[in-house]
Amino acid sequence: MIGWLLATAGTAALGSVLPVVNIELYLLGVLSTVEGPVWWALGLAAAVGQVAGKTLFYLAGKGSVTLGERLGRMTRAKAGSRWVGWMERFRQKNEQRPWWGRGVLFLSAIPGIPPFTLMCFASGAAGIRFGWFLLAGLAGRAVHFLIVAGAPEFIGRLPAFG
Repeated sequence: MIGWLLATAGTAALGSVLPVVNIELYLLGVLSTVEGPVWWALGLAAAVGQVAGKTLFYLAGKGSVTLGERLGRMTRAKAGSRWVGWMERFRQKNEQRPWWGRGVLFLSAIPGIPPFTLMCFASGAAGIRFGWFLLAGLAGRAVHFLIVAGAPEFIGRLPAFG
């Protein structure tokens, strides 16, 4: 069981940085073929792994690390650009109402819309504290992955599918 949890967290961390790795498909595959892992434990492991990987984007938003040329351009965007205007409005709203920024991060983490990667980057740039980033991101991703991992279990219990 511990091996599957570690593998799931690692796959989620990898998938959070390399979008070609789809953690949702991985979860469904493991749960449908392997006997033993508990769906909710795998869902939580996926959430932890994904937020661990997304921390790189948060730190890039803060300017602590560089993640390639494309994100580097976003941190050095010219004044007056659409990106800088959006980031400035997000930062100002976050300063005026800190719970607003945390709530937006939490809500975007559930469905991944707007892209959660972008919200991680924006959270770092807007000055959301690291602890709040971890808490809001982990809570939202936990909801997401618990829904994904629990779906086969709950669908299997429906009279039409059982």
